[in-house]
Amino acid sequence: MKKYIYLFFMLMCIVSCEKPEEGLVAEKSVNANIVRFRIYQNQNVFFDGTIDQEGNTVQVTIPEGIDKSAIRPQVLVSAGAVVTPKSGELQDFTNPVEYKVVSENGENTKTYMITVNY
Repeated sequence: MKKYIYLFFMLMCIVSCEKPEEGLVAEKSVNANIVRFRIYQNQNVFFDGTIDQEGNTVQVTIPEGIDKSAIRPQVLVSAGAVVTPKSGELQDFTNPVEYKVVSENGENTKTYMITVNY
C-alpha cells in the first residue's frame, strides 16, 4: 500500500511541474483611464469627480472649507495602468492639474485635466 501512495505522490509531483503552454500568458491591458477620482474631507466624507473619458477631464466640487492648495486625491486607474502624479500625492488644485495615465502594456497614454471647484 505504501508503494502505491509513494507512486501516486511522485506522479502528482511530475504532473504539477509541467511548464505552461506557449501563448497562455494573459496579454497586458491597453486601457489608460482614470476610473475614479476622489477627494476626502475626512475618513467618512469624500467627493467624487465627474469623469469625461472623451474630453479627458475630471471636475470635482468640494465645500469651501477644504484648502485647494493641499489636497491628496485618491486616483483609481485601469487595471495595471500607472498614474502620474501618484494617487495620494499632495497637490495644489488652485489651478487645473494634469494627470497622465499609461496603460499596463505601455502603448497608450491619456492626459487628464483635473479641475477642483467650490
